[in-house]
Amino acid sequence: MEFKSIRGKIIIILAVIFVLFGSTIIFNIYSLYNSNNGLEKYKQMSDELIILSESQTYFFQATLALKDYTRDFEKEKEDVFFSNIDSLKFNLDILSSNHELKDLETKVEDYRNYFEHLVTYNYMKTNLINEFKNSSTALENHILNFLDICKESEATSLSIYAERLLQYRNEIMNFSNQYFVSLSQGDKNSVLKEFENLNLQLSTLKYSVSSQKQIEAFSLLNDSALELQDIFLQIISNVESQEPIIQEMEQLRVEILNLLEDQRAQLKEQQDTLGPQLIEKNNRSIVLTIILTVVAFVVAIIMVIYLIRSITKPLLELRNKINQFKEGDLTVGLTPCYWRINKEILLFHKNGFGIKTIIIIRKDSTKFTRCHIIQRAMWS
Repeated sequence: MEFKSIRGKIIIILAVIFVLFGSTIIFNIYSLYNSNNGLEKYKQMSDELIILSESQTYFFQATLALKDYTRDFEKEKEDVFFSNIDSLKFNLDILSSNHELKDLETKVEDYRNYFEHLVTYNYMKTNLINEFKNSSTALENHILNFLDICKESEATSLSIYAERLLQYRNEIMNFSNQYFVSLSQGDKNSVLKEFENLNLQLSTLKYSVSSQKQIEAFSLLNDSALELQDIFLQIISNVESQEPIIQEMEQLRVEILNLLEDQRAQLKEQQDTLGPQLIEKNNRSIVLTIILTVVAFVVAIIMVIYLIRSITKPLLELRNKINQFKEGDLTVGLTPCYWRINKEILLFHKNGFGIKTIIIIRKDSTKFTRCHIIQRAMWS
């Protein structure tokens, strides 16, 4: 390809070199950008895996607190449960910005709500137990009062009944205290059996009282016994209402653990897949960058060589022709040719009279002007 001037050649060469090296730099920047994005994503996955591991720990601690709470019903265990569940919810809120965790969040919220119901029932049970103990004390006082009345009236048989009532009341309290701790079916049945004995004894005693004072004392005693039994039945209802809640929480526990483990396994799989992909992309980018750089250098060298040759070759040819011309060889056949050196043009021409003419023409901004003409005759 010919160009009108050396300056044009230099501009084209510089433009090509600029494009090649610019493309290499742009590709390198693009590769670094993608690599940084991949590393950021990999780091984000690592952070999310850490958060998920912490979430599993928080939930495990919450389940242990629940187990201890249902056994001892301590306020400390209640606080531990809420603290761990709230920490778990906070972690899920962080993860939900990049992952769909609605099902998991819903189940965790249900798990927390069930525990709140459990705590509410426990507070009610605690109040009922305190009320039960107060009612038991009131029953004891009524039995003792009835016993004193029987002794005053010298009603020996009624005194025996009253002492049995006091014994049944004591047995009820012993078994009920065991039930309040164990919440077992056996202890509950033992308490109910003692209540049956107490009611049977009251039914027998009802037809044995005679005086007005005895009747009034017995009436208070009987009402107190019925109230005590009613409170205990409320406690049983409260305890049995907690069982379905505990079962639901146990089912939710398994589901939440499975969801947490599935989410963690999914993230781990994505991370394990992303790592080799990043290495492969980086290696490919490095190879392509090296290739582009080598190509740019080779093309640049070739074009510089071409530029140098495009300058030196005409000069060498011109020198040879001039040497021949100086030696008197006017027969050298020269076709019109041009050498563009800086802003000068040397034109060799052979006219019709056999005269060799060297014309040096200086290039102005808009036209050429003849500066010097040398002619030598050629003798044939």
